[in-house]
Amino acid sequence: MRTRVAAACTLCLAAFLAASCGRPRREAARWQPREFLIALRGAPPQQPEHYAHAARAGFTAIADDAGPDALALARRHGLRLIVGRIGLDPETLADGAARERAAATLRRFRSHPALWGYFLGADVQQKQFEGIAAVAAFIRRHDPAHPAFISLLPCDAWVGPALENAHYAAYLERFLRTVRPDVLAYSHFPFREPRDSAQYFENLEWVRRFAVAQGLPFVPTLRGSQWEGMREPSEGSLRWLAHTSLAYGAKGVVWVRYWGGDGNGSEPIVTADGLLTERYRWVAGINAELRVLGRALLPLRSVAVYHAGAVPSGATRLPVHGLVGAAEGGAFVVGQFADDEQARYLFVANRDPRKAAVAKLTITEPCRGIAWLDPSTGRWCPMAAVVDRFQAIVEFPLRAGEGRLVRLPAAR
Repeated sequence: MRTRVAAACTLCLAAFLAASCGRPRREAARWQPREFLIALRGAPPQQPEHYAHAARAGFTAIADDAGPDALALARRHGLRLIVGRIGLDPETLADGAARERAAATLRRFRSHPALWGYFLGADVQQKQFEGIAAVAAFIRRHDPAHPAFISLLPCDAWVGPALENAHYAAYLERFLRTVRPDVLAYSHFPFREPRDSAQYFENLEWVRRFAVAQGLPFVPTLRGSQWEGMREPSEGSLRWLAHTSLAYGAKGVVWVRYWGGDGNGSEPIVTADGLLTERYRWVAGINAELRVLGRALLPLRSVAVYHAGAVPSGATRLPVHGLVGAAEGGAFVVGQFADDEQARYLFVANRDPRKAAVAKLTITEPCRGIAWLDPSTGRWCPMAAVVDRFQAIVEFPLRAGEGRLVRLPAAR
């Protein structure tokens, strides 16, 4: 059954990509991010000390639970808001007076420097697409400079009310066709008990393919908190979530459940009484890395993503005759990128969230001048390489779940 479903999804994606070929990148090119997004969900109270904690942890934005009244506070602390309380929903559009009030609100705040965009929902079901599309179009008319942020369900969501069918590709395609979003965002939380989610990389692959086809940035929501029924997160597993997303070309991340609890066994990054948990320190360190790596990756194009070692569901094995001929020393995700000058980049992530590894890469060209980006300094550093007529070999250590950005010279 799974094989038939996968085949149907592949056909659906192939048809979608074929329809996209040669088509102008109309509204998808309308908005592109200027900075790598590092947002939190589960907003803290609108008090200076709480916003200061978020800024010190390296977040760039606060999403969902904050209204326009928090814009001034956010700006004071160098943060931006993905505003979630704007008094706008499908029902509002049906009422002329309410619609005009909503339009006035958008016009009032659209020039505020702390505004990132508008949060319209998470774990969105197919039956909500039409209503969300109407709201997104309304926002686009009155504030085309700021995107609507809509977070989708993962590919392992419960089939039925959630996806309406077992074709995740059809779910994504219908969302893109109906809503015409500026950002492709989704949630997927692995590390479930008694086994890890087998579809984590499959989800990344689906979203990446659709994002590349439409020229859209994509942003995953990552689990920064502890939930009942899910394994306790470690620093390595949190870094693994962030860095594997970078390997697939993510243009930002959202950490979920920052503040308080939800009454369902959730332990957040910051408790309801303001206590900074150990996860706060971990996420702050990872965010510092993301600020440097994200700035470098933001203008790059995702070319391909491969896996070395055992290949997870939905992923692609490292090809024998590709740019990277081998990646030894562990299990790795190898993302390939390019810039406008045709320089090539690799983002190599350790796929083990528990153990460190030493990656040994064989690059199938006699590359000289290979460099890596040091997240602690923001500087490109030369890499020692063994180079002969046919190839270059580099080795480097990776912590549990860690990735490294490597720059290769432009192809001759």
